[in-house]
Formats: sequence, C-alpha cells, structure tokens
Amino acid sequence: MSYRIAGIDVHKKMLAVVVTDVEVQGEYQFEHRENGSNPEHLQLLEKWLIEREVEEVVMEPRRNFEAGVESTGTVLET
Repeated sequence: MSYRIAGIDVHKKMLAVVVTDVEVQGEYQFEHRENGSNPEHLQLLEKWLIEREVEEVVMEPRRNFEAGVESTGTVLET
C-alpha cells in the first residue's frame, strides 16, 4: 500500500519541496520541486501535492511564516 509524504523547507521567497512514498521496498525515489511563496504559488503547490496523492506534509516554518499564510487565507488541505 502506498503512503506518500512531502517535506517542505521554507525560505523567505521559496519553498523547497520533496515527495516520496515511504511504503516502497528498497530505495526511496524522491521528486523535488521549488515553489514560490505567494498565494498563487501556494495554490499551485496544493494542486501538485493532491495530484501526487500526498497524505502527510511536514515542514519547518521560518519565523512569522504562519502569519503570512494566515493573512493570505491559503490553507493546504487534501
């Protein structure tokens, strides 16, 4: 059974994203993407994660990142 996760490294103007399936046997295969951090780019990232059937996202936010997301009203949910 597949269980895909994404890790996001948050930078000031860019998000570095990697996706992998943690239920595979053998070596993990990673898919990488750099994404902007404005509301339009966050919506594109949301679509990209949904297309890859990502079930869990983990991130280490920068200081005040939560306030920026809150002010845009963008929430990544699947």
